[in-house]
Amino acid sequence: MANIDNLKPIKKGQLSSEEAKARGSNGGIASGKARREKATMRKTLEMLLETENKKNGKTYKELATLGLLKGAISGNANNYRTILEVLGELTQVQEDRQAQQLTKVEELLNKIEKEANDDIKW
Repeated sequence: MANIDNLKPIKKGQLSSEEAKARGSNGGIASGKARREKATMRKTLEMLLETENKKNGKTYKELATLGLLKGAISGNANNYRTILEVLGELTQVQEDRQAQQLTKVEELLNKIEKEANDDIKW
């Protein structure tokens, strides 16, 4: 993984075309490996979440959702925010807030314009 200590800037013309191709190829191979690992992790997690808990007959996905809901009910704002994101309501809340702010700005601009017009008498 790259970090400040192992990054080496390369100036134009410093690499031969063969070296550039080799580095590009290695980067592509590493990228593919990382994508496959992420896909495997995602599939494994999906499979585990669909697995049924033997104690109560509910899936782990259901149990996680219930835990999220219990946390939100007890006052955990992060849990509530996650629930809103999942339901798609968080974007609506943000859009409503932006619309309110825009309305306030428009009202303020109208007030300033009116005051400026009142001050200028022809």
